[in-house]
Amino acid sequence: MSLILDRLSGHAMKPLLIACLCLIPWLTSACKPSTQNMPQQSSLSHNQAVDIQNDISRLHNLSQRQNQESAIFQQEALPAIRSGNSLQIAQIIEDMQQRVHKFNSELENLLLSSAEVDSIRKKMMQSNQLSLQLAQQGAAKRPDTQKIIQLQQEIEQNQQQISHLTQNAQAKISQAANMS
Repeated sequence: MSLILDRLSGHAMKPLLIACLCLIPWLTSACKPSTQNMPQQSSLSHNQAVDIQNDISRLHNLSQRQNQESAIFQQEALPAIRSGNSLQIAQIIEDMQQRVHKFNSELENLLLSSAEVDSIRKKMMQSNQLSLQLAQQGAAKRPDTQKIIQLQQEIEQNQQQISHLTQNAQAKISQAANMS
């Protein structure tokens, strides 16, 4: 994404908006999500391979659906972003904000049993918010380059944390399978 900063122009950072739209599926596919409108359990298990496996499947199912919706949104949004029309770009940002809020609500309402996958979910929600902030900065009439760099770094760091958490969860599943 640092290439985007090199390409800043007088337009409302169209390349950055395009990149933000392209990031959405990547951010949501870092692990595995399914929606259920039930409140989260108050106590989560730790190191329980079955719970981790089930939760990863739920997370994966939800993320897959979100990825499909994001791909459609991207196809609809790209022509408007390329046009540079500020009203259309503002509408895209508003739509993106609604989508992030909806997805984060679905993540929040996802009934999980394991603390390990709950940590992944929280990082995913944080990444979604950071991506939205990045898109909003990119669409600003006067984008704050320092804020954009900071958000890019935070997103990258968050993605590394999600990857690490996911690897640890998968390792616990594998370890339990090897012990059986």
